[in-house]
Amino acid sequence: MTAMTPGSNIPLSAARVAVDVAAPVRLDVSGLLLTADGKVRSDDDFIFYNQPAGPGVTYRSGGGTAPDAIVVDTSAVPAGIEKIVVTASPDAAGQSFQGIEPTATVRNADDGSALATFTPPNLGSETALVVVEVYLRNGAWKVRAVGQGYANGLSGIATDFGVSVEEPAAPAAAPQAPQPPVAPMAPVP
Repeated sequence: MTAMTPGSNIPLSAARVAVDVAAPVRLDVSGLLLTADGKVRSDDDFIFYNQPAGPGVTYRSGGGTAPDAIVVDTSAVPAGIEKIVVTASPDAAGQSFQGIEPTATVRNADDGSALATFTPPNLGSETALVVVEVYLRNGAWKVRAVGQGYANGLSGIATDFGVSVEEPAAPAAAPQAPQPPVAPMAPVP
């Protein structure tokens, strides 16, 4: 097993890999399928707990007792997809990674053997991370340690990669009390 550092990469020795991301707090883990321009083709390429399956990529819940994971079947990833980024954010709203050290473990999805681990260093105000990416280069699949943080949460990551993020509706303005009618002014002589 390889301990990765930011920017390092290794070739994948398995066609199906699971990337689980563990931390001392519950995390939301997701995956985005990206084309050569670094964007999703549609919102269907954003894989997470509410949309757990896409072409060649699935979300696997840890059930609260084990880490959530993104499973990539490189043989089933559609043509035109060159990268799957695996992201994580603390489940608690507004919580940052300050004092939390998430660790991604890349495993052979068929036998569970660990291929690599990566713990992003020096985290602080980030509320979401691109942890690792599984990518295609010259016909071979690899994994790269990224550790890029976002202070604007998962919506910042999703927006950067082309996912449409619906903003919460603004509260409706309170109806205003009707104003009493204004008496007409008497004409000035």
